[in-house]
Amino acid sequence: MRQLSLGLVLLSLSAVPGAAVAGALFSPDTTNLYIISVNPATGALTQFSTKPAGHWLDVTLDIDSFTIGNLRQSMQVGSEVWISDQFSNAIYRYSAQQEHPRFLGTLSNVMNPRGMGIVNGEVWISSGNIGAGTGIARLDFNGNPLGTFAAQDPFAVLALDAGSVLTSNIQDNRLDRFQSTGTIGSFSGVWSGSSQLDFPMQIGRWNESGQDRVVAVGFSGFDSGLYVYNAATGAFVKRILTIMILPDVTVTNPRGFAPMNSELLWSSSQGIFAMSTSTWSSRVVYTGENFTCGFINSVDFAKYCAGDLNNDSLVDDADFSTFVVAYNDLVCPTLENGYPAGCPADLTGNGFVDDADFLIFVTAYNTLLCP
Repeated sequence: MRQLSLGLVLLSLSAVPGAAVAGALFSPDTTNLYIISVNPATGALTQFSTKPAGHWLDVTLDIDSFTIGNLRQSMQVGSEVWISDQFSNAIYRYSAQQEHPRFLGTLSNVMNPRGMGIVNGEVWISSGNIGAGTGIARLDFNGNPLGTFAAQDPFAVLALDAGSVLTSNIQDNRLDRFQSTGTIGSFSGVWSGSSQLDFPMQIGRWNESGQDRVVAVGFSGFDSGLYVYNAATGAFVKRILTIMILPDVTVTNPRGFAPMNSELLWSSSQGIFAMSTSTWSSRVVYTGENFTCGFINSVDFAKYCAGDLNNDSLVDDADFSTFVVAYNDLVCPTLENGYPAGCPADLTGNGFVDDADFLIFVTAYNTLLCP
C-alpha cells in the first residue's frame, strides 16, 4: 500500500494550468444526451479545442445511455456541474472544467429531479416525488440531504431574495413563494400577478434596462412564451412571444431562458435560439431534428477548484483525508456495467489516482481558498 505524508503538502510547486476563465451558458440536449455550451459574449456555440463547437459534454461517455433520457438542467454547484435527469431519478456530477470535464459521481437521493437552484448556500431541487406528493429537496454542495418540504408540483426553483424562493407550479399554472430562512418551506402565497401563464418551466432573472425582472417560461397553452414580472412586486409586466420559423416546423413552445447581452437565449423542442431585445426576432444558435433542449444556466469555468473533493470552496485537511484513501487504492472504481463510478481524486482524468494527481493536489492545498 502506498502512503502519503501530510508534510509533503507543504512543498512549494509551480502552478498547474487550470481551466480558461471564459464562462458559458449550458443547456442539455436531452435527445442526443449532450450538454450544449453557448458563448454568452458572442451568442455562438462555444469553440472548444478538443471537441466540436458547443459540445461541452457527451453524457453517454460516462453514463449508460439506456438508463437516462430526460435531462432537465445542467447547473453550476461550486466547482462542479450538476445534471438532473428525470428518467433515471438521478443527478450526475461533473467537474466544471472547460476542456476535460470529469465525471465525479451520481446522486440518487432525489426522485424525479426537475429544475434546481442555489438558495442560501444549498442546492434546492424541485421534485415530482417528495414523500406522498411533490416538493423541494435540499442538499449541501457535496450532495448530502438537508431536508425536504412539500410544494405543489414544482418544476423549477429560483431564489427571489435573502428570505424567500419562487417555484413554478405546473399544476395551478402560477409561481408560488416559500420561505428560505426561519421556518424553511413555509408557504408565503401565490407570487405571480394575473397572467395567462401555462405550464411554467424555468424561472430566471433579467435586468431589463435597469429594471429587475423575473422571467417565467410559459411552455404550453395558446399564449406560450416568456412571462415577465416585476421582481419586487410580482406584478405581471408583459409576455414576450417566442417564435422561430424553421424549414419543417414553426417553434413556439420554450423550455429554458437566460439573458445574454442584448439578446435573450431560449430553448425549445427544436434547439436553442437567441432573441433580439430590440426587434424581438429570433435566430438559430443550435438546432436539428427531433430533439429537445432543457433549462439554460450560466457556468464560470474559473470557479473550478482542483483538489476541492467535498466541494466546500476549500482545499483542506478534509480533502486530503479523502485523497489519501483514493491514492492508496490507485485504480478508480468501475461499475458492474463497465461505466465509471466517479473518482473525484483522479484530477488528471486518466483512471488512476497517482503521483500526477498528487502534484495537482499539493498546489491546490497550498492555495487553500478556491476562486
